[in-house]
Amino acid sequence: MVRVAGPGTTVVCGICAGPAGGSLSRPSRGPRVSRRPRTMRRARACAARLASSAGAPRPGASRRQRRVCAQAAASLAAPRPRGPECVGPEDVPTYASVYAWLRRHLPGRGYAKPVCKRLAVLVSGLLVKRDCTLGALAAAVDGLAVSGATAESIERRLRRALHDDRLDPTRALPALIGALLPTLLAEVLERHAASARHAGRRHAGRLLVRVVVDDTSHTDRVHVLVAGLAYRGLVVPLLVRTWAQNEPLPAGQYRTELHGLLADVQALLPPALREHVLLVADRAFGVPWMLDLLAVLGWHWLLRVQGQTRVRLRDGTTRPLRSLVPGPGATWFGRFDPRGGDPADPAAVTGVFKTAGWRASQVVAAWTPGADEPWLLLTSLNPTPACLREYARRWGIERLVLCWKSHGWDLEASRLPDPARLGRLLTGLVLATLWRLAAGVLDAATRLADLRRRATAHARPPRAVRQLPLPIDADRPLRRDGARPHAAKRSLFTRGTDLWEAIAGKRDTPPVLWQFPDWDAPTWATQARHAYRGLTP
Repeated sequence: MVRVAGPGTTVVCGICAGPAGGSLSRPSRGPRVSRRPRTMRRARACAARLASSAGAPRPGASRRQRRVCAQAAASLAAPRPRGPECVGPEDVPTYASVYAWLRRHLPGRGYAKPVCKRLAVLVSGLLVKRDCTLGALAAAVDGLAVSGATAESIERRLRRALHDDRLDPTRALPALIGALLPTLLAEVLERHAASARHAGRRHAGRLLVRVVVDDTSHTDRVHVLVAGLAYRGLVVPLLVRTWAQNEPLPAGQYRTELHGLLADVQALLPPALREHVLLVADRAFGVPWMLDLLAVLGWHWLLRVQGQTRVRLRDGTTRPLRSLVPGPGATWFGRFDPRGGDPADPAAVTGVFKTAGWRASQVVAAWTPGADEPWLLLTSLNPTPACLREYARRWGIERLVLCWKSHGWDLEASRLPDPARLGRLLTGLVLATLWRLAAGVLDAATRLADLRRRATAHARPPRAVRQLPLPIDADRPLRRDGARPHAAKRSLFTRGTDLWEAIAGKRDTPPVLWQFPDWDAPTWATQARHAYRGLTP
């Protein structure tokens, strides 16, 4: 059960984010003023005394006294939630929360207080501003009143942060994400432990973590490689790599960079989950050496490939994958069998990638009615229509890139041509994305519980969700029943962004939840619609 914390509450598995301290001192707020008037304090004391007796105000009390006593007694009857989901205080500034979080997760050696303060200033500015240019970030941090420095001085601090090689994504992100992942994946680890006890042999092949990898560019001058975890229609970013876009790479350098990125993700994952990983990627990664790399890592794969990729069938003939689905509505599922398969089974596959000397893989091909081209997938999973729903999760990384670019921080406007400096800015963007998602996840959990409560209040029994035809959009049949609920109209990231923009004076920290629930759930919009309609998965 998720308990909603008050404003400024940071939920990190029972650990409270305290004040920052150090040279960037908090501004003076004057003498502290009590939040409760003296009458309320007296009423609470009175209600506490009455709790052990009759629990009613004295005879002859005025209407106002009875009302105040009732309010005080109600507050005592419903105390603030305690435990791992809720800790105080309620008025911690954004910078103080981020700084304490960094100090807790970054190792002390190599990340002294000045480095953590620089990164905290960068992340705090990104959290409260939809812009990543240095001038806009400096103005945002100046509004946070982190110190008495001017906006020009803050901008110089941000420039120094972008020149600090200790904030490189290859150094800072593994140190932070490695300490945070066990908390993010706490629910997955619990399911893994329960499955290991009861599933027996079936546990070995069960998928628990879906890693998505993709690349993009920054102003056609910097190449960016991103890896993250698929989560409810989005991707939780983990690691990034950057290098010059218009300079030719040495032979095999791209493969080396990708191998290093995936190996780092493997090292960050909790050891219990490393054998239960599915990599989902687009056609740029559907090449023979990618299958070899994933075999070394011990991961499952689900990769889209080009239409001219050759597949060898049971009878020895080779065909391009595109010919297996000649038109819209066609599907083809080929199971790999190194022995040649059943002679009566025309869909037995004995190899793919002819020019590379054949590789072992299963094949899923489907052409959705209305789509311009088919999905041609290679996978180590059982070739069923469920693979199409798994591959649809890859679109979450496209949404992540949009959040960094045109739909969010407008990364292109930063105009950073240096891959190293852009990588350090991406370090801040990854951390700011995690904070916004943590706020959005808690808000979504509250709204989802409210939708389910409303659906339960109706007399109709819950309906079961049936398997839906392609395209993979479980919301389409529901639109015929009426408009979607308001909670489904904004993604988890947008919800988190709204919460950060709504904090009063940018001086508080919205409640966040670091233990992400529902890792196997569909997109947030689909999940909210199902709850609103009383559907059960």
